[in-house]
Amino acid sequence: MSQLIYAPFGALNQLHRAFGRAFDDRTAPDAEVANDETGAWVPQVDIKEDEQGFSVLMDLPGVDPKQVAVTIDRGILTIRGNRTLEDNEDTNEQTHEKKSGSKSGYKRRERVSGPFARQFTLPEAVDGGSVSAKFNHGVLNVRIPKGERNKPLNIPIAT
Repeated sequence: MSQLIYAPFGALNQLHRAFGRAFDDRTAPDAEVANDETGAWVPQVDIKEDEQGFSVLMDLPGVDPKQVAVTIDRGILTIRGNRTLEDNEDTNEQTHEKKSGSKSGYKRRERVSGPFARQFTLPEAVDGGSVSAKFNHGVLNVRIPKGERNKPLNIPIAT
């Protein structure tokens, strides 16, 4: 399954992260990083395949399962949601910095909040009608069973 992401500055951001790692820049952890272009949260995903189908495992700690939507449209799996943190009204959603006059008491805030969306292109041989999703201990597991592959047909020619 391939991922659909439009990131016009993706290569530049990747280079910036590489320089940061080269100079031991630990200001942004590798997991749960914010997207540099939009400031949006990008949850980490594992995709595995077995004989029966695919499993998409997404780490969503602190996310209410009611705030998550899983849809399939035109062969694209979309997972959208929103993570809110306590005292979120005291922080700027885009920069995650404290607003002036805030009484929250935070000296440093690294946990990211806000909306997220991930999209994945499904192979043609999946059974979209039998997709299931479970949320357990902060991990969303979307199970996508395999369908019957398109088999070549021999078509007789009438004379």
